[in-house]
Amino acid sequence: MAAREHAVWRIEANGIEPIPAGERSASLRDVFWIWFGANIAILGVVLGAVAMSYGLSLWQGVLATLLGAFSFALVGVLGVSGMRLGVPTLTLARATFGIYGNLLPTAVAWLNLIGWEVIVLVTATYALAGIATAAFGVAPAAPLLVAAFVIVLVVAFLAALLGYAAIARLQAVFSHVFGLLTLVVFALLVQHADWGRLLAIRPAPLVTGFLPAMSVVVAGTGLSWVTAAADYTRYLPQTTRPRGVIGAVTWGALLPVFALMLLGVLLSATMPALDAAANPIAMIGAALPAWMAVPYLLTAVGGLVTEVVLAVYSSGLSLLAAGIRIPRYRTILVDAGLSIIGGLYFLFAAPDFQGPFVSFLTLLAAVLAPWAGVVWVDSARRLRMGYSLRDLYNGRRSTYGTVRWRSLGAFAGGCVTALLLTSSPLYDGPLAKGVFQGSSLGFLVGMGVSIVLAAALREPGEVHARPGTAKPGNGRRREL
Repeated sequence: MAAREHAVWRIEANGIEPIPAGERSASLRDVFWIWFGANIAILGVVLGAVAMSYGLSLWQGVLATLLGAFSFALVGVLGVSGMRLGVPTLTLARATFGIYGNLLPTAVAWLNLIGWEVIVLVTATYALAGIATAAFGVAPAAPLLVAAFVIVLVVAFLAALLGYAAIARLQAVFSHVFGLLTLVVFALLVQHADWGRLLAIRPAPLVTGFLPAMSVVVAGTGLSWVTAAADYTRYLPQTTRPRGVIGAVTWGALLPVFALMLLGVLLSATMPALDAAANPIAMIGAALPAWMAVPYLLTAVGGLVTEVVLAVYSSGLSLLAAGIRIPRYRTILVDAGLSIIGGLYFLFAAPDFQGPFVSFLTLLAAVLAPWAGVVWVDSARRLRMGYSLRDLYNGRRSTYGTVRWRSLGAFAGGCVTALLLTSSPLYDGPLAKGVFQGSSLGFLVGMGVSIVLAAALREPGEVHARPGTAKPGNGRRREL
């Protein structure tokens, strides 16, 4: 216990090399709270309102958000590989796409995480600035926003800099503290639900209403985290039951995010502009009693920071998986620089925030969904046959090859299909007509295409080692 306590406040030395058995001291409880903490962000309320903007009835909104949130089960399934092999997700994907063929999917995954960092940092900045305004009457001018942005940035990036042990500890503490505060906020806000108007809404068509709404929820919940699935299970002992891993991830993420989206569903009739609000934090807070302003905004900041921490940590691992040869802690500095640029742009230059938010989710889902389909098919096959850990790190000498064209072909086929059918505020595919117009159903079709192609276009046979029997070629560790 003492050794683990010390590790919490020491910068993690591990990069993307397999975690040795002696360091696998995490538990399913740690994994549960990591994902719980990452999903208590107030943006979940906005996502529920976005789902209702498709004209759903009350029961359709509840069902669409619930089924959409179950997309975290895919994160749990992909996390099983992390537990068995001790390797991050995007490093494992080298076996699927080839050592160099994995670079393009890794770049997309990194872009997805950077985008989430910026979106959540900006939202947290507005919330923290709101605390100063509510408590001390400070005008929400540019200096206040900059100060709030710096504070949020430092807190989130410091936790990610320390690494897995610190993240597991902080996520558990934040989950308990801000989770309880979120329950109080929920109880106060649910009183504003206009049940008469909600119950009077007629059900939307299945194909043009319900399914597109559910697809938006999928894109904003589990699908946005699939590339980080194994990053938070690789410290689990290899003897952990796979079913337990899937359950810890799925329920840890689903419980808080569904509760918040449900609140968004219930408030959609009272706040019809919530799905497109420039500052949704302020709009939601305006419905609370004055005495609750500061606790509410503090809850919003805490929930958002826990989400940024995971995005920063995983984006650093994705840079290493792309072959960037720097210590893990330096990847945090790279992310910080990019987040500062993007955050300041959305705070002071972008005319709209929610429009880019929805477009970002939709367009990246068109790429992440096919990626998840290919990796799911391939990892299921490889967990039966065994991985060669050495070949994940052997470069040109790897038996996985430099480029696995059939897997990349399945990925490309799914991406092209999804982009042809995708409709978003910034982009409309040429085939986004009829049921695909104004919806994000395209990425679900693209994922289906990638799964079929990945199953049909099997790569030539390989020699596999059982999990854990080989050591990586570049498994050197850097002590700080």
